[in-house]
Amino acid sequence: MKAFWIGNGKTVLPDEICDNGSVLVHDDKIVAVNEPCPDGVEVVDAAGGYILPGFIDLHVHGGGGADFMDADPEGLRTIARTHAKFGTTGLCPTSMTSTNDVLERAIKSYLAVDEKVSVGAELLGIHLEGPYFSTSNKGAQPVGEQRIPTREEMEHIIALGEGKIVRWDEAPELPNTDVFAAVTREHGIMASIAHTDGIADDANRAFEMGFSHVTHFYSATTTGRKINGWCYSGVNEATFLNDDVSVEIIADGMHIPREHMLVPYRIKGADMMALITDAMRAAGTDDEYSVLGAKDTGVPVIIKDGVAQLLDLSFYAGSVGTMDRALRVAHVRYGISLVDAVKMMSLTPARLIGRDGDKGSLTVGKDADVVIMDPEFTIKDVFVRGTKV
Repeated sequence: MKAFWIGNGKTVLPDEICDNGSVLVHDDKIVAVNEPCPDGVEVVDAAGGYILPGFIDLHVHGGGGADFMDADPEGLRTIARTHAKFGTTGLCPTSMTSTNDVLERAIKSYLAVDEKVSVGAELLGIHLEGPYFSTSNKGAQPVGEQRIPTREEMEHIIALGEGKIVRWDEAPELPNTDVFAAVTREHGIMASIAHTDGIADDANRAFEMGFSHVTHFYSATTTGRKINGWCYSGVNEATFLNDDVSVEIIADGMHIPREHMLVPYRIKGADMMALITDAMRAAGTDDEYSVLGAKDTGVPVIIKDGVAQLLDLSFYAGSVGTMDRALRVAHVRYGISLVDAVKMMSLTPARLIGRDGDKGSLTVGKDADVVIMDPEFTIKDVFVRGTKV
């Protein structure tokens, strides 16, 4: 058995920041918060910095030169270990639109890896981004493999996932959205709107059928516009008006401007908004050229101005951001309170995938996923289930 006490820092709790805070860890659990250090216990000095819950990234394609779609178990471990160095203690590997054989290999690679990756972020379930998307708002998703959902195909993929698929995205204007909603609901999978050219009516029908989330809000989602001379509200407006629908925001400081983060934050609040990286394989590297998706069949990209872009610079192609950068963007640059910024990176994403019982906050009994940052919000130490990264 091992025990250590993290002290001499400010603990960031779900509703407050405590000066002279501390966290006591025993094995892989938090056993005390803001209590004096017991005798004979190892001390980890936060040196006046911040003691935070580990960050949970619900949408991450890759990092460290690897991508989930490579279908390589060692690549998944690389992704988990890369992002852990930047404070991510739990993540959902995210797919891309692809042929079924490529997707099936990626899912099998997930099943071949222990979710509790040694000295890496824990794998919290698979996020399927596609293939049921609008071709007119595909973003950097590859051309040619978008298709209409069918129960047969969905059931096949879900069975292959052996209960590890936790969320799945779809454009709600597509035919068979009712089928998509029914199948995800039957299997307890969070249904999310993404890469859509739909209008508010499409979104509202989806919400009524059980969709509860919008993927990378403002990125490949729609706002009000004219169609054949008639004015229509978009998916964004419908989402704002539905209090039960959560959103996620790419928080790399490039994909969306300040106002696009602050407006949904003001309307939805920190309990219904998660910050994500949408990171691709070049995250955590110095690469100038990379590939979005599978290395052999994915989309070539260039890393320019701190973001991945298509080679013709016509569209962003996933971020190279990490969660520590997301915190600095939300709190330091955009002025969101530290308590709320941390909540949107920890407790809220944990709750959205049903893991807030064991993750997401510095709470007695939860996993010892702890991040120490200095006063300038640079990573100092990361612990995943009590083990130092």
